[in-house]
Amino acid sequence: MIRLTACLALFGLVAALQAQTVDPTSVLGDTTMPSPDDVSRKFPYGITGKTPPSLTRVNFEGQEPYHKHRINLRVFQGCPQVEISEGGRLWATWFGSNVQAERAPYHKDQFSVIATSADDGKTWKEVFVFDPSELLGGGASDPLLWKDPEGKIRFVGVRNVDFRGMDEFASSAWEFTMLDPEDEHTGWSEPRLLGNKNISVMKPLIFPDGSILRSMDDFKLVGKPDATRIRFLKEDADGRPVFVSELPPDPDASFAEQMPIIREDGSLFTFYRARKGQKFAESTDGGMTWKPGGYYPTQFSIDTKCILKTLPSGRVLLVANDVQMKDRDGKSHFYYRDEHGQEREVGPPRTSRTRMTAFLSDDDGRTFTHKMLLCDDGQISYPSATLGEDGSIYIVYDQGRGTIGQHTIFLSKITEEDILAGRLVNPGSSLNTIVSRPSDHGGGRREGDTL
Repeated sequence: MIRLTACLALFGLVAALQAQTVDPTSVLGDTTMPSPDDVSRKFPYGITGKTPPSLTRVNFEGQEPYHKHRINLRVFQGCPQVEISEGGRLWATWFGSNVQAERAPYHKDQFSVIATSADDGKTWKEVFVFDPSELLGGGASDPLLWKDPEGKIRFVGVRNVDFRGMDEFASSAWEFTMLDPEDEHTGWSEPRLLGNKNISVMKPLIFPDGSILRSMDDFKLVGKPDATRIRFLKEDADGRPVFVSELPPDPDASFAEQMPIIREDGSLFTFYRARKGQKFAESTDGGMTWKPGGYYPTQFSIDTKCILKTLPSGRVLLVANDVQMKDRDGKSHFYYRDEHGQEREVGPPRTSRTRMTAFLSDDDGRTFTHKMLLCDDGQISYPSATLGEDGSIYIVYDQGRGTIGQHTIFLSKITEEDILAGRLVNPGSSLNTIVSRPSDHGGGRREGDTL
C-alpha cells in the first residue's frame, strides 16, 4: 500500500521554488504553418521541419501482403497507448522497428503502429502506421492516443529528422483527429503542428471548461542538470496556446512523463519520473505555477512511467510498477512486499520494471490503500489507460521490448471492484490479453540478433 500520512510535513520542508509561465512560442517554436503553395508543403521537394507528415493505411483489402510494415518483420516494439470510441471500438498505438532497438535522438528506422479491436480487445488488427522514414530518413517516437473534450480520438506522432542542426523542428509533434473512430480504416484530419518538444507520452488533462493541459519535456536535454525541461502547455477549448509553465531544473528527473490530476479542492497534483522513484509537484492556480515536493515517501515506478487518472466515482487510479529499491554492497537490489507485508526479492529478471499494478485512492490521491497486481511476467513497463462507458478500465503496457519471444503489448480489462478486492471478481474482466506479439507471427528478435 502507498501512504502519504505523517509525511505531509514533507510538502513544507522541501524547498519549494515556484515555476513560472513563459510565452508558448519561446518554447514550442513558431508553429504557424506556411501557405499551401509554399515549397515546404510540396513533398518531396523543399522538405523542412514544417513539411506535414501523413498516416499510411495498412492491411486493407487488396494491399500487397509483403509490405514493409508487416508484423513478421518486426524485431522491437513498445511504449503503447490505448483509447476507446463512444461505440466501444478499442484503439492502440506503439512504436516499433524492423531493424533495431530504440535509437535517440532521431529514432531512425522506427515507426508507430495504430491497431484496433472491434471485439473488446480479444483480437486486434494493425491498420495504420506513422512512418517518417521517406522524409530524409526520419524516425517516429512516443506516439499517443487520447480523447478530447468532445469525445473525438486524437493521435499524436513525434517525427525526428536529422536536419544537421539547421531546423528548429527537427523533432516535432503532430496531431491527427479521427473522423470516424467506429471504422477500422477511418479518415483523419490534416495534421496540426503542436511544437518542437515531446508532447506525446502522457494524455492531456481536461478541465471542466474544455481547456486542456498537455505535459511535455525536452528529451534532448535529459542528463543536463541545469536545464529547464519539465513543462506544461495550456490550450483553450479551441486549441489556442494560453501559456507554458515550467518546473525548476531537477537533476534527478529523467524522462519526466508527468500526468496531473485535478483534486476535489481544484488544485493539481502530479508525479514525475526520477532516478530513485517518483517525485511530485502541486499547483493551486490551474497549472500556471508549480510547487515541487521532492520524492514521494513510498517508492514505485523507479525511473519509469506511471499514470494517474481520476475515475467517475471520485477515486484516483494509479498504474505503476510496485517495486522498491535499496542499496546493498554498492549495488541496487529490487524488492516488493507481499500480502503479509514481507519483503520479497524481485526476479528474475532483477529489474524495477516489473509487477505492473493498479492502485486506488479513496482520499483524493493522498493514500493508495487498494491494489491489484496486473502482470509480473518479465520486464513490464509504460502503462496507458482509458475508460469504457460501463466503467471498465482498459490498461495496456509492454513486455520485454527487444527480448526474444516477448516484445509484447498486453491489455488488461478490469473494474474498480476488482482492484478493491485485490483480484478479478467481475466476470467480464481479464488480464494480459495479447494485443501484439511479433514472434506469434514468425517475427521477433532471434538468437544471434544484435539490436
